Amino acid sequence: MKRPLSLSDRQLQLVRDAARSLLLSLPLRDQFLQGVAARLTGEPSAAAVTQAINIVLDRTPVFLNDSAPTKKGATP
Repeated sequence: MKRPLSLSDRQLQLVRDAARSLLLSLPLRDQFLQGVAARLTGEPSAAAVTQAINIVLDRTPVFLNDSAPTKKGATP
């Protein structure tokens, strides 16, 4: 059984903000949070939390233009 992860209020806010910014469905957001938690142990430093977030974000597919309206006949 894994030990609980101990984060400061600021660290937890960083993780929440990163997850919220993804605008993903709840299952994908859950995968993001699990990925961050998997890279952290015990009482991680602020730098370790930021690094874990960045690693998971780098591996998360983000399709920025999927919802952007397009003009008929316009080329990307």
